Amino acid sequence: MKIKETDSNIKINGAKFHTGDRPKQLSPFLPYVNMSLIIGLPASGKSSLIKSLLNGTKQDNLYNDVFHSVYYISPSGTMDLNLPEEKMISLADEPLERILEDIIENESGQGEEDEHHHALIILDDAVNYINTNRNATNIFRKICYNGRHILGKFSSLMTMLVSQKIKEISLAIRSQANSIYFFNSTRQEKEVLRDEFLPLDKQEANQLYEYVFDRPHNFLFVNLSMPKNIRNFKNFNQLKLENID
Repeated sequence: MKIKETDSNIKINGAKFHTGDRPKQLSPFLPYVNMSLIIGLPASGKSSLIKSLLNGTKQDNLYNDVFHSVYYISPSGTMDLNLPEEKMISLADEPLERILEDIIENESGQGEEDEHHHALIILDDAVNYINTNRNATNIFRKICYNGRHILGKFSSLMTMLVSQKIKEISLAIRSQANSIYFFNSTRQEKEVLRDEFLPLDKQEANQLYEYVFDRPHNFLFVNLSMPKNIRNFKNFNQLKLENID
């Protein structure tokens, strides 16, 4: 197929949003709005990853001091993240939809033109609470779809959804993710990852998996906002895939 283009000389500019711009200190390969998935079986390293993302490492700041508010929500709320007690929230205490609605209300309208406001919600082992309650599903989907706008002008909201498997998360929700942290898992899970997040053919994906998962607790990070040949990371080391269309 051959395509011929005639230049109309009409130029289109991107939309301008009154929302929180990208934090200057944030690592350039990390997103700061909408939803990221953290997927891993028990003892894979998910908890260590979350702590590293929030606290940074010796090599990189990661998300350290990027968010003005961080909420950790789980059935137990017991992970040690050095957060204020009121932001370590147990799902045993109140319904998820009420928790999320309260967070939106508390964080809305805090951003200013010269001082933008960024918030983060970490939902750990809470997929079943989303899947089994229509109200929780609706408010969570609203957050996923509108993370850039839901808190008002000059503010942004990011969500990290933590699960043992991609397939536990409904397609309508996981399709909104703009990045994923994936620890070594089953063949079926790797197929979902390949189809929805890479995208590579089977041989290319298997080669990538073998390269990334050569040691326990390694993870594949994929940022869907980046070009396909440079969107993949072995832990936080960027991989350039050559001969990829």
